[in-house]
Amino acid sequence: MAAIDTIYIPAAELKAFTAACLMAAGSEKDKAELVAEVLVQADARGIPSHGVNRLDLYCDELRRGAVDPHATPVVVSDAAAVALVDGKNAQGPAVGKFCMDLAIEKAKIAGCAWVVCNNSNHYGIAGWYAMLATEHHMIGMSMTNTSPVCTPTRSKKPAIGTNPIACAAPTSTDPVVLDMATPTVPFGKVEVKHRKGEECPEGWGVDSAGLATTDPSKIIFGGGVTPLGGSELTAGYKGYGLGLMVEMLSGVLSGSNVGPRIGMSMNPNAVDRTEPVNLGQSFVAIDPSKFCPGYEQRLDQLVGDMRSLPRADDAPGPVLVPGDPEREATKKSAEEGVPLHCNIAAALVSLGEKLDVPRPEAFAAIKAGAIWGHDSAKAK
Repeated sequence: MAAIDTIYIPAAELKAFTAACLMAAGSEKDKAELVAEVLVQADARGIPSHGVNRLDLYCDELRRGAVDPHATPVVVSDAAAVALVDGKNAQGPAVGKFCMDLAIEKAKIAGCAWVVCNNSNHYGIAGWYAMLATEHHMIGMSMTNTSPVCTPTRSKKPAIGTNPIACAAPTSTDPVVLDMATPTVPFGKVEVKHRKGEECPEGWGVDSAGLATTDPSKIIFGGGVTPLGGSELTAGYKGYGLGLMVEMLSGVLSGSNVGPRIGMSMNPNAVDRTEPVNLGQSFVAIDPSKFCPGYEQRLDQLVGDMRSLPRADDAPGPVLVPGDPEREATKKSAEEGVPLHCNIAAALVSLGEKLDVPRPEAFAAIKAGAIWGHDSAKAK
């Protein structure tokens, strides 16, 4: 039988397997199910860099004691529209949801709220938290600092994280969702290329000498990703500035570790870490009804204006707004199953075997593969 490139697995089945692995690694059931929801949503939305590709790293941190599976976040300081939360080194999604729920409740009264936390961990896609606010007809924002994998302009040493920014805003139908990393690409996309055994596009990263490379192993082990914009010549300093902004509003504001002082987490350079990584995160909720009435209708009009623009002659499709590709991917995943590259599926099979978790039926044709190797998983 020919080699397979992608398999499709029902979201419920993938969530159940993901949660089972997390529980086998030490997570409590409710937290495991929450983390599984965030990871599988990333894959369903077409963001495999932050999906179950990360499951083995999440489980490894739990097994090593680098993350406390039993911890519960606590509010350290509280005011009408702001709060500081100590994440207590709990699993990132548990901390993130606690903080975003708090921001939403405060915004219902104050009109807007800003909650920051320290002592958190990797929390998956930032957009998941921003979208929670849109369920309450609010604008949501979320940012987090991360381990230093991005090389600032003119540096050959990584010193800031991928530091994503997410903003979700409600319309009368589906929300507009901007969810972007501040480097040229998230570090996870380089990891995915590494697992697939593929070269990275030019401009994604540099090696240990600060020189451009397309070899994902050189970017991951000793190098780093470039800031959004790439080199100084192509305005990469703007992406570097955005990354620093996230540090100022998440890390510095919350009192967490920042920049090069953050330990390595959620990548293969961090397999021996046992101490807390202490990430800082921000969560914002804004109730537009407290401002000028008719926000959703005006945003409908703006979105319609963008989508109706005449397309460029060589454009592959119509003009989109942030969140359109992810919405289409989510719809397709619901119809066909969540797509997983065979190498990622093979790594999940290996993880399940290591944790004594039965593989989903959809993985039946997949052989176990090396978690950080280049082995191709083939149908039996």
